[in-house]
Amino acid sequence: MSACRGTMRWNSHVGGSTSMANLSQLMTVTCGGNVSGGETSRSQQTMLTILALFAGLALSAVWGLAAGSTSATLALANAYKVPMVILLSALTALPAGLVALRLLGAPLPAQQLVGAFASAIFGGTLVLATLAPLVAIYYHTSSKAGLPLALGSVFVALATASLLFARAVVRRLADHPRRASSFIAVAVLVVLFLAALLQFVGMASPIIDAGTRFDGGFDAVFSR
Repeated sequence: MSACRGTMRWNSHVGGSTSMANLSQLMTVTCGGNVSGGETSRSQQTMLTILALFAGLALSAVWGLAAGSTSATLALANAYKVPMVILLSALTALPAGLVALRLLGAPLPAQQLVGAFASAIFGGTLVLATLAPLVAIYYHTSSKAGLPLALGSVFVALATASLLFARAVVRRLADHPRRASSFIAVAVLVVLFLAALLQFVGMASPIIDAGTRFDGGFDAVFSR
């Protein structure tokens, strides 16, 4: 029995160390660095892509709780609505990006496009989670700054994610002579993600208690 307990403790320690190592690698890749050991294998890329997606969804839930913190019901609903909006938007846009990649004969492999997209989502949601405490504080202490700060944090996160996505693709292609076609596929993916995000936000509203023009989706944002 003592041997079994020792084995369980060792496995737990190894599992925790592995998880921390994976998160460390993900942060390194997201920040534009290289993982230890040089090039990542196909299985390692897949693992990092999955980790980036799920970590990003968890981080977005933190922001959702802060954005709805004026109401316990809204905060709990946001804990699943905000990750759902991001996930559905990504799933809606990704096929078009992959099709564009194929039709243009772009040199960027599909797996690397998906990996760069997932790490960009992780980077953007990391910004959201970092700003979440500030959003919550201002929601409870300022009637004027709470809403602009919440919306501003979203725009900063989207801009950060877009820049990380572009940088990741640039790093993967280096000085490839035909990399322009890959950037077209990236642009298609980003534009469709934003378009889908706008509508899913409208469908999932309210996310912010004060209500915004984005709650009505495309028609409300672009109405005269």
